[in-house]
Amino acid sequence: MEAMPLPRRVHPGAGRLPMVEGGWEWTGTSTPRLARAAHRLRDQVAGVAGAGRGCHVSISCGVSAEFPALGDDDSYRLAIDRREARVEAPQEWGVLRAFATLTQLVQADADGPCLPVLTVDDAPRFPWRGLMIDTARHFVRTETLLRTLDAMALFKLNVLHLHLSDDQAFRFASRAFPELADAKRHYSAAELRALVHEAADRGIRVVPELDVPGHVASWLAVHPEWGLGEAVTAPATRFGPHSCCLDPDNPSAVQAAQALFGELAEVFPDRFVHFGGDEVQLPGGDETGELQAAFNAPVVARLGELGRTPVAWDEAIHPDLPRDVVIQSWRGTSARARALAAGFDTVHSAGYYLDLSYPADLHYLSDPQHGPDPDLLADPRLAHVRPGLDMLQHVWRSDPAAAPTAPDSGRVLGAEACMWTELVTDDLLPLRVWSRMPAIAERLWSDAAVRDVDGMYRRLAAGHARLASTGIVDLDAVTTRGLERLGLSAADRAELAPLLDALEPVKWYARLLGPAAMARRSAGEAEDAAARPYDTTTELNRVIDLLPPESLAARRLARETDVGKLRETAAGWRRQRRCIERLGATVPAIAELDGVSTVLRDLAEVLDRFLDGEPADVPDDAFEPRGEYVLAVAGALAARFAA
Repeated sequence: MEAMPLPRRVHPGAGRLPMVEGGWEWTGTSTPRLARAAHRLRDQVAGVAGAGRGCHVSISCGVSAEFPALGDDDSYRLAIDRREARVEAPQEWGVLRAFATLTQLVQADADGPCLPVLTVDDAPRFPWRGLMIDTARHFVRTETLLRTLDAMALFKLNVLHLHLSDDQAFRFASRAFPELADAKRHYSAAELRALVHEAADRGIRVVPELDVPGHVASWLAVHPEWGLGEAVTAPATRFGPHSCCLDPDNPSAVQAAQALFGELAEVFPDRFVHFGGDEVQLPGGDETGELQAAFNAPVVARLGELGRTPVAWDEAIHPDLPRDVVIQSWRGTSARARALAAGFDTVHSAGYYLDLSYPADLHYLSDPQHGPDPDLLADPRLAHVRPGLDMLQHVWRSDPAAAPTAPDSGRVLGAEACMWTELVTDDLLPLRVWSRMPAIAERLWSDAAVRDVDGMYRRLAAGHARLASTGIVDLDAVTTRGLERLGLSAADRAELAPLLDALEPVKWYARLLGPAAMARRSAGEAEDAAARPYDTTTELNRVIDLLPPESLAARRLARETDVGKLRETAAGWRRQRRCIERLGATVPAIAELDGVSTVLRDLAEVLDRFLDGEPADVPDDAFEPRGEYVLAVAGALAARFAA
């Protein structure tokens, strides 16, 4: 079965249910939400089955509340025979999950579109299955967020966490403090309410975040009197933490934060509201733990008065922090362990940072609840960032800021993948997220024992194809449109494809930091954040920005056994070199590919020698990054030769 996430239990049958002309026929439970879901199902399935084709679907479920909530029942049974598809669920949310499975089951064979005869009994492993999107570093249009909801629903995710403020921008249009919102790009309360209702139609909760008391340069640019630390005159353009924060001894700053969270509670009906709490810094590296705790206390109290459960990043852990706060652990599994031991319920995010350009299997094998996680330091694909990884893991493991052990351990509610947008524009977001997010969705839904990586990649490819066929998002088209904007014709793109397929962006924070800061960070030294190569004004329009985070072609190469196809691969690696030589002088974006292009051409000769039965080794320099590019096929070839 190619569905993703993999359902809990599948009982295969014999035969098929044809999808016939005349469309869908619905019987049983009917609500406005289910009617809208059926309309979306019809439109999405049309990409595979054809418009106007459908089958009989019988629905039986209990009617649900207006908005989803933590602890709702997402379980369902989907039974398909030769006459109809039947969906049974305790709540409407389960019907929505069954529709997602139904969408992925539609296939076209020699006799036309159909559904396989089978029975699925399914339920999620975790109740919190989320995606965090940072809208502050780069604005994300509401149309993109709506499309994101459709993709989330297809893979049975149920929490969209919106990071609405940071040093670079404040995206929430407040009534009390309208001056805080970015003048050009922000969300009105009406837009956010509409988004919440669209999310609820798909069984998705929306959890808002305003980050306090750090990451507030955008606040202090307007109200410097609220702050401590470095002077701020404008919202930040540079990335990285800033040495300023809101002053807990300033009543105006505290009251403003309380008022803003009150407004959030009016717009977002979900029980959970995130108040940030990460990376609070002051000049000179002054200790900020007590200062942060002092600011958090009235914010947490206000959220309690509003009937909301506060959520915070793991730096907020403090002996005085109430245990009903949910901790989002991002600084490694050690942060999760500290939070649980201190009695906090936890949403885990370490291992699911999509902005680090890790391959899907590293996310897939990271478990929200159980260890051990993949050994990043031993993974050859991350060798070029190993010193930085080693340093950061050491810092996180040695963090002393743990609350005392509580009598009762907290619970793991689930997990969230995080998409920080320093290097992501609105147009690039789908490629960065959905290239790997379906694998994380499976980890959060399916049984912990479902860990077959080869099966995951097979279903991931099917998931990408289903995203395109349903019209939600075509990942290949994101890259194609970007290359067209660079001036590359269809013929150019075809010639360059062997090179582009062989490449990946450098991993971890190597792009964001740049070589100099990487060296200082790896040595445990303070970096000059102003020297980073990217800021909010940088145009993200190079080839590196258009690459998927992971080369699936490299993975296929390591497993390819057809000699003819391997010969074709080597020939393509030679052709791309001629294309680079032709275009490099006239297309500026192509010139930076010269180094990796040359190495790939040389690897074609190495591969040919191997296929001729001669000794062949991948040269050491083929594994080294060229600028921001990694030649992923170098490792694949080495694995091929070793096998």
